[in-house]
Amino acid sequence: MPDKPLETTWMGTRVLPAVRRAKRVGRRLGRRARSVVAPRIGALGQLRLNAPTTDLTSAEAKPEWVRRCGVVVARIPDQARIPRSWREVLIEAERHSVPTVLVVGSENDLDHPLAAVVTHLVTTDPLVLTAVQNFAGTERAGLIDAAAGKREQMSALFALTRLHTPLEKT
Repeated sequence: MPDKPLETTWMGTRVLPAVRRAKRVGRRLGRRARSVVAPRIGALGQLRLNAPTTDLTSAEAKPEWVRRCGVVVARIPDQARIPRSWREVLIEAERHSVPTVLVVGSENDLDHPLAAVVTHLVTTDPLVLTAVQNFAGTERAGLIDAAAGKREQMSALFALTRLHTPLEKT
């Protein structure tokens, strides 16, 4: 039995953190490659996007579906609170560093608790864009053309979220 705990040895202070960093980089590169080859957008609620989405709140949805998504897009729910099934998906997305995007329809949507939880905000209305940028910052807010094709919408979502994607937790 060693005299020192593993965390305080050379192996624990130098090698193990380097292995964790390499693992994170590998996951991030794999997620980017998957987003280019077979992009997948997860959805919380019914979205008005032309891009194809995977419903993450359906009865047959599995928790590992969140990890396979390049981005999770949500709309403002009908309730004043975030639904429980959505919270589980948002926690799973945060755990695996999958960016979350809220589609904002009006300035009143920014008062919902979900606006404070997601990592990015988008709108289809150019008049609402300034309020969204004031709320989240210009680097975390974007404008998506509602009439654009699915490829353009997917590219806009992935370009917005690629700027500020947090590191994946091990």
